[in-house]
Formats: sequence, structure tokens, C-alpha cells
Amino acid sequence: MRGISGFIPRRLITLAILAGVFLSPEQTSAQQNKKAELKEHYVFEFVRVFYTKEGTGAVSPIDVNKNGVSDQVENVAKQVWAAHQLFCGALDFPDPFKSDRFQGVNCIQVSIRDRKEMGGLNGIAYSSAQRARNIPEGNPKDRCIVMAISSQLDPTKNVTPTHETFHLVQYGATQFKNTWFLEGMARWAEHGTGKEGIGEIKYSPKGPWPQIPAHLAQLAKMKSESEHVLWNPIAAGTDRDGSLSTQMLGQKLASLTYADGTPVLRDRFLQGGKVMRDIIVELGKMDDVAFKDLKLEKWTEENRRALENNPYIYKAIMDALRNQGVKVGDYEIPAELKR
Repeated sequence: MRGISGFIPRRLITLAILAGVFLSPEQTSAQQNKKAELKEHYVFEFVRVFYTKEGTGAVSPIDVNKNGVSDQVENVAKQVWAAHQLFCGALDFPDPFKSDRFQGVNCIQVSIRDRKEMGGLNGIAYSSAQRARNIPEGNPKDRCIVMAISSQLDPTKNVTPTHETFHLVQYGATQFKNTWFLEGMARWAEHGTGKEGIGEIKYSPKGPWPQIPAHLAQLAKMKSESEHVLWNPIAAGTDRDGSLSTQMLGQKLASLTYADGTPVLRDRFLQGGKVMRDIIVELGKMDDVAFKDLKLEKWTEENRRALENNPYIYKAIMDALRNQGVKVGDYEIPAELKR
């Protein structure tokens, strides 16, 4: 397999990566008009979880540690908190609490709902901030970023809360919302609280980078499966170690356990933290370039997911790889896109 630089015209690369299709990561079937009222709440640091004990979407009543809170609720809160601390603390990703997009935000608000109220999904993260629900532990002026988690989900066995927390990081850092970026990178992030290491790799970590046009054409059509052909290979190729030391994490995060005593960070291993952080930072710069090149008047949900974004996203990835000392061939934004 040959590298792109000097062998394949850039126009072919453009056509390949623009061949993707629009698929929203938050696309759902029609939701019920009336949702269950979530009267109960639980607070863990800056994470606020709202839930119900009865009827549709009721949480599990199991309370192994006998603290008066459903273990399911407590464990969701702890995983969300741990994911935020891992990425925005230990690994220094851009913190959504400090982003221009989410000004004034000081908490994460989580609703635990029946999966049927969420279009059959295990979780949804929303890209707009809002006023937080008023609770005794809070302030009427509090603002929050928001997600919903399925009441059928056991967070000790499922890392969806980590996935959705990472979406909030992505939303705070960049305007781009193309699915192969959003879902594939969030799947990589799941390994931060998972226990299976880096996961499956279906493309050589050695490249060639950029990938050939045939690969780029397929990549742009992908959702979460892009993890295996882009994000995991990049992680493995730039980080042989991946161990998360107590010194890096801090004692509270390193020792945090679920209600049953099992660790929230299950294997304390995540390859690629530095390069993924650099990619997110590059994307925060590159969306400004795309906004100017594509002569946009404002960011909308449609143009955040537009096919024209794909070369800009890929260039940010290649630039970050190059900065990590990886051998990367030519990849520039084609002139015909700069309309």
C-alpha cells in the first residue's frame, strides 16, 4: 500500500472524503409526547442526576452500600464524574465548563429515563447548555450541560455514561459534528473507564497516513465503527504505554469505586490520550478555518454535519499526528472547497 504524498492527486482525496453521508449521532425514532416526571435527584460533586422510583423508567431499588440512594443512580453519577475528571483533568482535554460555547455552565445534569423515551438509545448528550433544574443544593442561576441515560442500563457493566460525557467535551471544543468523528472518537473514549484495553484495531498503526482515497471514502460513511479503522490505530501508533498512574489521575479518581466496591476506572489503561487531546484542540482551530473558507453566516445543525467539513476534520487529525512525530504525507484542504 502506497502513501498518498506524491502518488495520488489531492482532488481524488477530496472526492473520497466527501463521499460520506449525513447520519446524526442523536437521530432517534419519534419519542413519546409525555415523558415520566423525574421527581428524585442525587448530587455527586458537579453531577446532578434526576430519576424516578416508580412507573416508567424507574431505577433499580438495589442499594448495596445502604446509603439510601439507588446504586444505579449513584454509579451513573460516579462514572460521569470520573470520565470528566479523566479527560479534562488528568489528560487535559478542553473542559466544556470553560468553553466559549457553554459560558456560565457549572454542572452536568443527567436524566435517567426509560429507553423508549430516548428512541431506543442507551444515552443521548445534548449540544446546548440550559438553566439547571432548581434543587436545594444548587443556585437558581446555575447552568448545565445535559445528557440522558437509559434506566435499563447498569453502569458497572456499560460505559455509555463515559461515551456521552465525552460528547460534551467534543461539543464544547469544536463545532464539527460529523458522525465518523463524533461517534468513533467517543467509542475510543469509552476505553477510559472500560476494561478491555484499546479495543479492536483494523488498520495498521504505522499507516500510511493519510489513508488512501478508498479508505477515506468508507471512513466518511461510518459512525462508531470508525473507532477500529482510525481512532484506535492512531492511539496505538502514538502511545505504547497507556497506563494511567495514580500520580496522573489523583488519589480521588484513582481510588473511586462503584457502590459495590469495584473500581470505576476498571483497567486504568488508555492509549492515545495525548494525541486525541491534540486532535480536539486542532479541531477547535480548524472549525474557524472551515467557517471562513465555506463562507458560512452562522453554525447550524445542518452545516455542523455537512460533508464539506470532512477534509477539514481529517486535516486536523493529520496535523496532530504530524506534531506527534508520526510520518505523515501531504494533506491540505483542496482549493475547490474554499469557495
